[in-house]
Amino acid sequence: MGMIEPRDRDKGAKAAWSRLPDIAPHVPAFLAHCKAHWAEHEVLVLDACRLTYGAMEAKSAILARQLIASGVGKGSRVGLILPSDETFLITWMAVTRIGAVAVTLSTLSTSAEIERIVRHADLHMLFAAPRYLHHDYVARIEGAFPDITTGRVPYRLDAAPYLREVYFWGGPEVPSWATRVDLSREPAVGVAMLAAAEAQIHSSDPAGIIYTSGSTAEPKGVIHSQGSFVRQGMKLAVSFGYQNDERAYASMPFFWVGGLVTTAWCIMSLGATMLASAKTGAELLDFLERERTTAVVAWPHILRSLVADPSFSNRDWSAMRGGLLYEALPADKRSKDPTLMSNPIGMTETNGPYTIMQRDMPEEQRGSVGPLMRGVEGRLVDTESGRVLALWADGDVEADSGGQAGELQIRSDVMMLGMVKRERDDIFTPDGWYSTRDLCSFRRGYLHYHGRADDLIKASGANVSPPEVESVLLKIPGVAAANVAGVPDRTRGNVVGAMIVPKPGATLDAEVIRREAAKSLS
Repeated sequence: MGMIEPRDRDKGAKAAWSRLPDIAPHVPAFLAHCKAHWAEHEVLVLDACRLTYGAMEAKSAILARQLIASGVGKGSRVGLILPSDETFLITWMAVTRIGAVAVTLSTLSTSAEIERIVRHADLHMLFAAPRYLHHDYVARIEGAFPDITTGRVPYRLDAAPYLREVYFWGGPEVPSWATRVDLSREPAVGVAMLAAAEAQIHSSDPAGIIYTSGSTAEPKGVIHSQGSFVRQGMKLAVSFGYQNDERAYASMPFFWVGGLVTTAWCIMSLGATMLASAKTGAELLDFLERERTTAVVAWPHILRSLVADPSFSNRDWSAMRGGLLYEALPADKRSKDPTLMSNPIGMTETNGPYTIMQRDMPEEQRGSVGPLMRGVEGRLVDTESGRVLALWADGDVEADSGGQAGELQIRSDVMMLGMVKRERDDIFTPDGWYSTRDLCSFRRGYLHYHGRADDLIKASGANVSPPEVESVLLKIPGVAAANVAGVPDRTRGNVVGAMIVPKPGATLDAEVIRREAAKSLS
């Protein structure tokens, strides 16, 4: 399909697109717009900490110049193990504005997972927090690379042959083998060099790699371009109906596509404000009320806990106009029937949702995940023969598969470039389609989801591969066989369950098994 910008393709949403900046689809152009038009706007409010778009641009510019001086250039891969705060945003922008590739690692990563992803992604540099919550990343990195403690910068590690330096944000001290991030240090490279580097960035350049698994099996690193992040952020902003003065709370971590794209890039596309908090219960409600929150997007169990708080009904929710906290919305902003609102479906490979959130769908579309976004093509194929059952062309508002269900394949203007260390032919069909492994049908311009074509478990928003968990369990002494499956859970949708057969004469303890498995699984 041709690369037409979504604003030009989506003729039916011109008013919505007018709220968005008319910029080239890459990070340097976005940051230049931030500096010129939104410098005083808050991009992130995390409890008492506030970051403006101007500060994000300025701080990321200093760090970007330091990176260039350290030898980071276009295509260099830089890892981030950072909380969803200003350090993440500044680092991600600094890396991508010079054409390097930001590789996000889960803050839940164990030493084994850090070692595997650093090696698999061929990281040149790694940024981390010394600690976050109960996680000690100094200890975990040392556990991943024991030889790092006796080495010097630039490293020469057999276990990570491309890794040259580790930076830590914050903390009174950093280990002798690492470097502290210091934005007060004048870079050895001037602003002219930064401008020259930014001038060479193109929308087609790789910008980010998001890892979706990798505890034991081969990790899956999904590569997205500069243009993919910018375009998808804008498309989501239009789909969700956000305004330029939005102050939206979302609890998605930035290392996942749900936090980085569906939350951060979506809201930043408008110059709007992300709200986040480490608080819970009444203290979280205090924060949301004080910040004049306009929309709340969170997991169902979080929403239920907020509504159940005794102080909820006495709060001032007059600024609320969207999101999923229905009890706080004025009557004219609520769906007539919340069960007739589509829940957008997506995946890391498609850079988040590829369907549109739509309130008050027709009754005959109950259960649909919504229409396909503009810029997305879909087709259904038979899971056994591969025969094409139905096609949904870009912009087709009446696509229908005649009651047939098949595996959904997607092509889009924000599709991943590929995966780390995977041949293109292993990922896409010869004509460029990606198989989602979702069983779906088309019904008069709406997509209906019927389940997975494989046995992946969706637990608390994360995809868990049963073979990965089984391979860890089989390494535990006394385990003869293990079978992993999803177990329904009212709070988290599914939890990972395992049926384990002990070896003859062995006695197994469930708590010991959980503790041993946690050493390799997050």
